[in-house]
Amino acid sequence: MLDTNFLVAPFQLGFDIFEEIERLYPESKVYTLEDAVQEAKSIEEGRYVDLVEKLLETKNIEVLETEGEGEVDDLLVEICDEFVVGTNDRELKERLLDEDAEVIIVRGGNHLEVRNRDSLRH
Repeated sequence: MLDTNFLVAPFQLGFDIFEEIERLYPESKVYTLEDAVQEAKSIEEGRYVDLVEKLLETKNIEVLETEGEGEVDDLLVEICDEFVVGTNDRELKERLLDEDAEVIIVRGGNHLEVRNRDSLRH
């Protein structure tokens, strides 16, 4: 499950996060939330609108309808027992780790790393 910042990361980082996700979780399905897509499209006055749309299509990212109200971070914490969450947001990462959720983060600016991979959440 990709957080807002992971939707724009491919345009900001010097490596392919999707190759890294495949390395960490071979043949996995990638999801995001409708609200995360809307947030990503609004970053830097809409700079990423077309890029995010193309990314969703070319990487076959399934956009889940957002249920409930609240911030994207709160929604991700609510469903973190069902998904591995990819985020660069420090506060969200800490909240997810407090819930013993698996979290994918950018490490060293050139690869992804999983925290809590061996969690007992399954």
